[in-house]
Amino acid sequence: MIGLDEFKRRINARGGYMQLNGIEVTELSPGYCEARAPMGPDKTNPHGMAHGGYLFTLCDTAAGIAASTLGRKVVGRTASIHFLRPGGGTCFTAKGRVIQSGRHMVLGRVDVFDDQRQLVATADVEMFYLEGEPEG
Repeated sequence: MIGLDEFKRRINARGGYMQLNGIEVTELSPGYCEARAPMGPDKTNPHGMAHGGYLFTLCDTAAGIAASTLGRKVVGRTASIHFLRPGGGTCFTAKGRVIQSGRHMVLGRVDVFDDQRQLVATADVEMFYLEGEPEG
């Protein structure tokens, strides 16, 4: 397996959904991922606050990458998100961590904070491990 610094570089360099949404991994350690995402007018719901789907995307991303730091690829199975207050400001930080890792599944928990360090949402994300090559 590659080192976490190289893993972070590769994750941030890959195109796709993370770049489309401006999500950047800022910190990694085994079983942990911190990611940041910008807030802007293209990320809002009709009420002008952060769209729940955008916050869910950030949770799913942080949980999946946290689980992948353990050396295996994962895909989502189920998720539950709790929106605690309207999201606003200029950016969000998601802190995802592995709660339980088994033979076939892994459970992650994510807390999302706004730029005032207020807890905006929390999520539990259950993922399947994929067979085959380690992540990286």
